[in-house]
Amino acid sequence: MALERLKRLAQGFLPTPAQAAAIRWRTPAVVDRGRIGEARVALDRHGRGVLLWENAGKLWTMPMGPGASPALMRLPFGDGTTPRLALNPEGRGLAIWLADGEDERQILGAVLGPGESPGRSVFRTVGRIHQLQVAVDRRGNALVAWVHERVGQIEVMAHAFNTRGEAWDEAPVLLGLPGDPSASPQLAANRREHAMVVWEAQNSVFEGLMACHYWPADRIWSDRPVPVVAHAARHHQVAMDDSGNALALWVHAPYGQRSLLEASFYEALHGEWSEPVVLASAHVMSSPRLVMNGDGEALAAWSQRENAGVSRLLVKAFKGRGWEPGAECLDHGHEPVQDYAIDLAEDGRAGFVVVQRGATGDQVSVRIREDGWSLPRTMGSAPGSVCAAPRIALSPQGASLIWIQGEGDGRSLVLTDSH
Repeated sequence: MALERLKRLAQGFLPTPAQAAAIRWRTPAVVDRGRIGEARVALDRHGRGVLLWENAGKLWTMPMGPGASPALMRLPFGDGTTPRLALNPEGRGLAIWLADGEDERQILGAVLGPGESPGRSVFRTVGRIHQLQVAVDRRGNALVAWVHERVGQIEVMAHAFNTRGEAWDEAPVLLGLPGDPSASPQLAANRREHAMVVWEAQNSVFEGLMACHYWPADRIWSDRPVPVVAHAARHHQVAMDDSGNALALWVHAPYGQRSLLEASFYEALHGEWSEPVVLASAHVMSSPRLVMNGDGEALAAWSQRENAGVSRLLVKAFKGRGWEPGAECLDHGHEPVQDYAIDLAEDGRAGFVVVQRGATGDQVSVRIREDGWSLPRTMGSAPGSVCAAPRIALSPQGASLIWIQGEGDGRSLVLTDSH
């Protein structure tokens, strides 16, 4: 079995020394070619991890990071699409994905790390599944959230996996009825398995963001969702620290007015969300991202544009339960930004990868924040072609970047990591 082979290979990794301050990147390599779909990458605290991706309805996986074999070793993972991956600092985690049957669709899940198991059915339906997400705690317990769309009803659902019995709970839990398939629930969890799901709600009596909380001691979700903000909020993000405090970030765009980037802080001790604060305003605000580590440090990133001007990517830091003054521009040059990703490690290092379109094709570049943000470093380019779906994963002892290059059946999955 591919999972067993992956486990044996992971157990054979040698410990790696602490990484020097400056990341040394390997030469980017093509992992796979074909009709590449979604891809995910995750690292543990030693910089070792897993790459999981789809190619033409088949899933593949590969161990990676410092200590892994220099040779690229692809392992078949079965049929499926929409892979998702979560790995804790100890190297335990969960992979989930979607699989189609003759007359139904199901979510499948498989444990990664010690005690790996073959894929098991998590949820079956004749309806549609959107916004699939997964998170794991320090023991490897996992939570999965998704939108279930069926005739006449839209449901936000969640399911829990417990490592003690190596089993899923009896049935998924219905968290809310947002009424719109674009509700975009966002799952945030910490290493202690405190968690919440936040989604967009819009009906005749309420418009805004709603949250449902998970209590790990009793392994139950709150019996009713609570409001986060009571006005229109789009493109929201949510993240949580190891104390159970959380941040929510969203775009508020009143008709005919400037767009606002707003945020709210959830204080676990009192169980309350703060009044929203405005982080930025612009004619057009889009693509917000939010990352947070266990110590409560966070980064918010977003794109903004004034009228017909050039879009700029900005980042703002959160520390000590407050937003630091000012924001820093991260993109370079005047090339249009196609996509970007950001990550924040437990030691406070941050990484930013961006795809920009130039006159001769797309280019992928990266910046790393230690004492300050480094200068951009070009990691790859696609002369006469396109790049998409960049992702970055950081740990105290490693870093990995992936992106997809090309179009149609000629797409390539490209990887580079530290050494």
